[in-house]
Amino acid sequence: MNQKKLIFIFFVIVIIAILHQHSVNNKLVEADYEYIPKYLNNINPVSELSTYQEQLDFISSVQLTSFDLVPNAGSIAKNQKREPKELFYAKVADCSARSRLLEKILRYSGFKTRHVAIYVKENTTSSIKPILTPNNRSHALTEVLTKRGWLVVDSNSPWLSIDSQNNPVSIKKIQQSINNSVTIEWKINPVDDVYSMSFVILYGVYSRHGRFYPPYNFIPDINYSEFIQNVY
Repeated sequence: MNQKKLIFIFFVIVIIAILHQHSVNNKLVEADYEYIPKYLNNINPVSELSTYQEQLDFISSVQLTSFDLVPNAGSIAKNQKREPKELFYAKVADCSARSRLLEKILRYSGFKTRHVAIYVKENTTSSIKPILTPNNRSHALTEVLTKRGWLVVDSNSPWLSIDSQNNPVSIKKIQQSINNSVTIEWKINPVDDVYSMSFVILYGVYSRHGRFYPPYNFIPDINYSEFIQNVY
């Protein structure tokens, strides 16, 4: 093997090691198992035998309790932990931290979830510019896999993406409806007008600045097992 190939392989290994070191871990930890049950008080549990409607009722209850127990809008300071335990005491969360909370509660309860960041296309048709533009309007939300497909769980208001036929609508379908000027008949209309704007979707991105999750530096906070879903 020649020297150029060795150098290339070395840099690939270094990059992979750096990304692994900086990947946001979305696995449940000991503190989650202690504090998530506090969010689930008085909520009927679900199982693999639960119906789709029972799943919806559970997801809605989890969303509502997140607003009851963490009622204040705002953000925990950068470079500090923002997990279920911290939010339980701080009583404050922005859309990214609340989405993280919802995802951990839902995964604890047996659901598959993914973290979604959307970036509004303001006066541009580019799919890259909204992501790279500082202070561009963005929003973090949760998608959870139900028996009928992916469902959006909003993090700023108690809204679920259920259409008039009681079916879930994924964030990709919402994006496609906007791009194709197709109106979705919602069961309950979304509170946030971001769902009526053209936007870019990124799965697995928690922040572009890298200061929400360890090791707290300039490398963006990304869960790469979810991020890879952006390519298919």
